[in-house]
Order: sequence, then structure tokens, then C-alpha cells
Amino acid sequence: MERTQSLFHWLGTILNTGIGGTQFTPLKMLIVLVLFAALVTLTGRVTRWLVGHVLKGRGLDVGLAEALGAIVRYGIIGLGLVVILQSTGIDLTALNVLLGALGVGIGFGLQNVASNFVSGIIILLERPIMVGDRVEIGSVTGEVRAIGGRATTLVTDENVAIIVPNSQFVTERVTNWSRPERLTAYSVGFHVTHAADLGTVTDALLAAAAGHPSVLPDPAPAVELADAGLHGLRFTLQVWSSSHLSTASMLRSELNRAVALEFSTRGVPWATAALAAPEARQHQAH
Repeated sequence: MERTQSLFHWLGTILNTGIGGTQFTPLKMLIVLVLFAALVTLTGRVTRWLVGHVLKGRGLDVGLAEALGAIVRYGIIGLGLVVILQSTGIDLTALNVLLGALGVGIGFGLQNVASNFVSGIIILLERPIMVGDRVEIGSVTGEVRAIGGRATTLVTDENVAIIVPNSQFVTERVTNWSRPERLTAYSVGFHVTHAADLGTVTDALLAAAAGHPSVLPDPAPAVELADAGLHGLRFTLQVWSSSHLSTASMLRSELNRAVALEFSTRGVPWATAALAAPEARQHQAH
């Protein structure tokens, strides 16, 4: 019995001994950690409800709703942490010595984390990218699924999640295919011989575009004679679509099949000499 009492007395002494001469004891630290974990969990559920049932329900853009939800969550967590520290009897001014001692180490060891967190705040406030946008950064192209405090999650066409640090979206070149609108132009190149009739080729390309359900009539598809070389003529078909941001290769494939069928029906001769690879571009509407 005496051993048990002495053990509890020793444990109580340790838990209630101030750290570094401050009022911040291990017991208070444990209470703060538990309350902070509960705060993070609760705010996560509240913001998900706010975004899913309130903001989106009012017709707000998905990306804007997610950004507002994240900002509100960070604000509540910051305010809640101050309230937790005050409610546990911790004088914030008494932590200056402890925070000052840890500041140097944290500054060197967690500078990348701090940079990514600040970059995440900048992204949420300026909104160069938002949830649901299709972006290209470096060699990665995908849809933005989540913008977190440290990193942003992109999902590629192969349904693979790529975690990109937020700082890269601030410091590197980023292509946003969904801004300012989701209306996107797609250009596909075709090569025919010099013997091909120009009017027939143009009609065939426009007919192939008009027959595709995802090609918009306005802006209207356009045909351009891009090059007249020694080995043949190169035509470019440009179409507009708002539903193939994540399936651009499928749209080009279907256009290629439709054009091949039109050329075969109209007797348009393909160029057989070795030429440059067919042009396939995709760019954002302005």
C-alpha cells in the first residue's frame, strides 16, 4: 500500500511540476493535447457539414465552398487552441521562454512544413486553383480533389492520387485547364497528299466534328491548312468542348476515327510519306 501511495505521489509530482520554471506542467500538456485532438476532429466534421449541406446547397462553386470551409476550420482551430490554453490555467505569456527555445529548432527543422502551410493559406485566399479544377504542374496532370494544410491531392486520368506540396503551386508554373472557364479547345492534325481536294478535306473534317456529341457548335469547329510541305498537306481541326477535360485523349481518338471514316467515304488520300507526328494540342479558352 505504501509503495502504491509513493508511486502515485511521485507520478503526481512529475505531472504537476512546471516545465522550465513555467506553469506549463506535463499534466496540463496532456490535457491540452487531448482537447486539441478533440477540437481538430470536431472542426473537421463541422466544416464537412458546412461545405456539403450549407455552402454547396446554396449553389456556391465547389472550389470556393471548400476554400471557405478550410479557412473557417483553421480560424476555429486557432481560436479554440487559445481558449483551451486559457481554460487550463496556462498563462500564454509564460510560454514565451519555452516557445523561444523551441522556435529556433522548429524554424530549421520544420521550415518546409511552415512554407507549405503558408502556401496553402495563399492558395485558399487567392484561389488560383480550387477543388474540381484540372491542373498541370511539372509532369503531373490531374483533378484537384483536396487542398490541405500541407499538400494538395491531384487525381490523374489513371485514377492515381498524387500528393503535391502546396509550395510548388506558389513557386512553380501551373497550368489550370479549368480557368477562367471549363470551355477548352482541342486541336488535332491530319496529313493528306497534294492531290487531295481542299474543299473535300475541309468538309470531311467539319462533318466529323459536327457528328461528335461532345463537340460544341458554338464556338464552331474550324479547319486550318497549317502546312504545305514537300510530302503533303497538313490540316488542323480545332473543336471546343466542356466535357472532356479529363478524357482529352479519348476525344482525340474518337475524332481520329470519325475523320478516317469521312476520308474513306469521300476518297481523300492520306499522305504516306514519313511526316512529323500528328499535332494534338489542348488549350484553355480566354
